[in-house]
Amino acid sequence: MKSGSILLLLLLLISLSSLAQSQVKLKEVVVRPELRKEVLGTKQKKADYGHGGSKEYPHYQTAYHIPANGQQGFINRIGVYIYHKRSFPDLFSKPNKLQVYLYAVDSTGQPGAPLLPQPLVFRPKNNTYWHWLDISEYNLQLPAQGVFAAVSWPQATKLDSGPYVGMTNECDTCPFYVYRFMTDDPVWIEVDQSESQGKSRSKEDKFNQNLMVRLEVSIK
Repeated sequence: MKSGSILLLLLLLISLSSLAQSQVKLKEVVVRPELRKEVLGTKQKKADYGHGGSKEYPHYQTAYHIPANGQQGFINRIGVYIYHKRSFPDLFSKPNKLQVYLYAVDSTGQPGAPLLPQPLVFRPKNNTYWHWLDISEYNLQLPAQGVFAAVSWPQATKLDSGPYVGMTNECDTCPFYVYRFMTDDPVWIEVDQSESQGKSRSKEDKFNQNLMVRLEVSIK
């Protein structure tokens, strides 16, 4: 074989190898075209009260189910409503950290496998109610069963168990879950909403705790 033919063959092989590598790289890229945004979760604009953490139970989490409502797409952001106590000392104190989680719905309808590699940690700014956390980098698709959004307070103290997350009574029958609360077992417990029926408003608030969380989803 002539040297010119050999050189041509080598160039062809190099070209094919480069094309194959380019195709492999293209498979790793998630193409997300411009899609309309849909917000899922709580509809109420203003919180009825605030809910904080517990120094005695540092692993305490509260979770609330956000249904998909038949929507399909990528989850762009998580919104958490912060209920400010509006006391004068709060203006000079640094807010505690808040952790945010997303869980899949398991076969029993309870919070299941985590959907994020680690919880999102942030400090809410003063006088800001809705805090939006960008998770678009995870390319997380909204499951058909929806997700459970949860929060925890890693820095809760005896004097300050905040920041307080907004809670509402907009849904009397929505399931609400707590994790490692009033027990040392690391299990999710569904709070029985029916226990609040026929009781006073203060008792009702104890059970009808609808966490004010939202998801911004790019709809397919």
